[in-house]
Amino acid sequence: MKPSVVAVVISHDEPDYLYKTLSAISNQSHAVDRTLVVDTSTNSTCIEVARAAGVTEIHQLPASTTLANSVSFAVKNFSADETPQWIWLLHDDSAPELTALQHLLHAVELSPSVAIAGPKLVDWNDPRVVNQLGLTLTPLGDLFSIVSGELDQSQHDDADDVMAIGTAAALIRFDLFKQLGGFDTSAPELAVDFDFSIRARMAGHRVVVVPQAKVAHASLAMKGKRPRGWLDTSPKAALRRSAIHLRLAFAPLPVALLFWFFLPFIGVGRAIGRLTAKRPDRIWAEISAALWGFFTVGRRLSSRSSIAKTSVIKFSKLRGLRASWQQVRSSNRAALEREQSQATLAAFERGEFEVEQSSTAAGFVASGALWVAAALALLSLNFWPTANAANGGGLLPLSDSWLTLFSRAGASFQPIGLGYFGPSDPFVWVLTVLGSFTFWSPSLALAILLLLAKSIAFAGAWRVISLFSESSFVRISAALVYALWPALQLAQQQARIPAVIAQVALPWLAFCVARAAGIGRINFSTQTWSWVAASGLLLFVVAASAPNTVVILLAVLGLVIFSRLSKFGFLIWIPLPTAAVFGPTVLYYIFEIAKPLALLADPGLPQQSEQAPIWQLLLGGSSFGASLPLVGQFSNWMTVPVFVISVLALAGRRWGVAFVVWVAAIVTVAFAWLVSSLSFAAVGVGSTVRSTDFVNGSPAALLGVFGLLVAILFALSLSDIKRPAALKIISSGLAVVSLAPAVFLAATVSPNLKYTDGRVVPSIVAAEAEQGSALKMLVINPEVNSDGTIQFGAELVSGDGVQLEDVSLSYRFALEEVKQSRAAEYNRIAQLVADLASANGSELQQTIDQVGIGYVLVPDASSQISGQLAVALDSVKELEAVGSTDSGQLWRVREPNQKLLSAGLTPISPWSITKGVQLAIILGFVLLAIPTINQRRRVTGDSQIFVEAGEEN
Repeated sequence: MKPSVVAVVISHDEPDYLYKTLSAISNQSHAVDRTLVVDTSTNSTCIEVARAAGVTEIHQLPASTTLANSVSFAVKNFSADETPQWIWLLHDDSAPELTALQHLLHAVELSPSVAIAGPKLVDWNDPRVVNQLGLTLTPLGDLFSIVSGELDQSQHDDADDVMAIGTAAALIRFDLFKQLGGFDTSAPELAVDFDFSIRARMAGHRVVVVPQAKVAHASLAMKGKRPRGWLDTSPKAALRRSAIHLRLAFAPLPVALLFWFFLPFIGVGRAIGRLTAKRPDRIWAEISAALWGFFTVGRRLSSRSSIAKTSVIKFSKLRGLRASWQQVRSSNRAALEREQSQATLAAFERGEFEVEQSSTAAGFVASGALWVAAALALLSLNFWPTANAANGGGLLPLSDSWLTLFSRAGASFQPIGLGYFGPSDPFVWVLTVLGSFTFWSPSLALAILLLLAKSIAFAGAWRVISLFSESSFVRISAALVYALWPALQLAQQQARIPAVIAQVALPWLAFCVARAAGIGRINFSTQTWSWVAASGLLLFVVAASAPNTVVILLAVLGLVIFSRLSKFGFLIWIPLPTAAVFGPTVLYYIFEIAKPLALLADPGLPQQSEQAPIWQLLLGGSSFGASLPLVGQFSNWMTVPVFVISVLALAGRRWGVAFVVWVAAIVTVAFAWLVSSLSFAAVGVGSTVRSTDFVNGSPAALLGVFGLLVAILFALSLSDIKRPAALKIISSGLAVVSLAPAVFLAATVSPNLKYTDGRVVPSIVAAEAEQGSALKMLVINPEVNSDGTIQFGAELVSGDGVQLEDVSLSYRFALEEVKQSRAAEYNRIAQLVADLASANGSELQQTIDQVGIGYVLVPDASSQISGQLAVALDSVKELEAVGSTDSGQLWRVREPNQKLLSAGLTPISPWSITKGVQLAIILGFVLLAIPTINQRRRVTGDSQIFVEAGEEN
């Protein structure tokens, strides 16, 4: 007897696909008895297509109707005398081959226990590719496609029993459909097929695939080509929602409830796992799906009652049908091979593959560059740290405790001076990251950085130059141009630690951005995400250390994005850490204190910079170091040959690249000159020595950007010299005129630094603070103005003193507003300083108690005016002399405020919402940047219905 079959087609706004599907149904070798179309489209086009195809049973439902409700509606329209034996359920994008239904029916006839049979789903455009041949679950419960994206070589034609099949072209026995109550309307769209197949299995029936039955399936929903409302979310989130539903519906009740309770934490954990697996596109899917499952648990658990009514087999008995770990790993490898092939073909079409394949250049070690880097470190032996902390120039020690340093990063309240609310400098985050490398003594990291600055800069520049030349000689020579560039040497000599950090990180930033953009090497998505994360972190480091470079860096990044539009979805995320850390500061400077130009000021201790003319900036910046007759200091003149060779790049083979680089270089120098012409407030924490109230902007980091661009131009020009004799002559001349003087300057530099144990206050004050004293120290610096008048710079310092993280740029610019809002307190301190300096016999005890002073320090006791101040302080009855210390002359208050003296250590929470967001983004990028051992074995197939091994919860 011929089995009766009703084809039920679900359509939704895809008339072209629907036409091909209906045509394929009508041409089947085994004809269906009836064809019924349920249309949920937003217009009547699909209905017209169905009528044109000869379909008479057409039902239109609202566009929001789910697949489960659509099928239920169709079944309800079957009359009692026309009840079919089988339902053939098809999507509008699933066109069966001529014999598909015949093979399905043949399989169910051979085995009466089969209640659901599914075909081999092949690619819509290439029927040789198998996209699905049965579904199952991984050992940890995630959805898994047994076959996906494989070339059909009949290797799976012996497949039979599976845990589940997809609804596309599924042949379902009608009496089973009625017995199970149809599809579960509580299940998410992508869980409907799993749920129904598993319930059929638990009811004692078989679910099989029939490889001989082939159906072309476009997988529009999984590829994100359906309206978002079709899945009610993105395909990635829909997959995760389905896995959560199945676990809550089929796991033993205690396990399901425990899973539900921890679901938000599982979602966060899996999101972190996605970061480590270089899959940031899945983060929101994990978190949103976890929250969805947590708050809709009632509907998830309601499915359990219908499951229990029809089950004769426990779910645990289906364990043998789950995918093994070996299957998961094999599927991952196969998907990775497909991605590698696609990336290689794309690179081949862009003309990049041949370049990479033919590259035989020696690496960093083989080329001898490692020995050059070691030699540069030897040139900096004057910076060898003889103690844990360096002090001098623009450098102060950091806090002895890394946790204290961390508490200051991203903080909204600054416990400096009298305390004020304002964002901490983004640079404090950089100090926190650097301090973590030597967490037992954070200051040591800065001292080591000064020692290795040239070597690290050289290594980064070598990698940047490797993008432009394969010659080891050119790479090393151009990298030396940057490592010995005057701007970097001067910043190192003056201990301008923000500028040093920026210039050291700059070439690494350029290299990582190039890699993220796919310049010079073929990248797969997981590798690209690692480069994007590294670029984002380095951009944040450079921008936080030298904010005046942000405009130039973002402009260059925009140019890279424009030239690599295919990488737009990756590269656009690079500025995220910088935006997160700088956001509060930008808002504070623009809207709170209305000083937007403050965004161009360098963080750290204010240091005056020499205003140099444009021509001098083009040669590396202000002159310094040894002098020669006639020419004076030669730090600029040694760069003249390099500059000339760089100009000649415009006449070389790659003149177009050279022109773009020169435009960027000229704009950078012009901006550096503009920044150096601006004046910024200099008075703030750590600046009681008031040699000036203002300092000009530092062009050091911008000149570092210019130096890197010159090094690239230098490399382009040298690469065009093909004659060995000419290259020898030029290299010899450069060695004498440029390299030798640069090496001499580097070796003879005398940094104004001293190395200490990190204490910045006298031992007695630090010891008292460690015991819990909340008393402050009043630091007074007397100075004589040019007109003979005397002024006093005064500062209130906590018991542990002023460390580098305390030197707040925002405090410098907000100080005037802070003084106005707290005028009474500042006037009280000013009057106290005047009374102490004049020793006029005033009663000072009450004021001292109110301000909370325990000690008075005069740092410089050598000058005449300091001696006069010391005499005055000796005569103040409220003070007693402690004597001379490493920090200066010290006095102690005889009867300090006892409440503050014994206040105890009050823990201050280091957390705030702003800091939490910033830390989450920074840590996320760190996880994304760290390369994993098996990174090349990760998969990026966003549309496949499976998950990767090691990415389970």
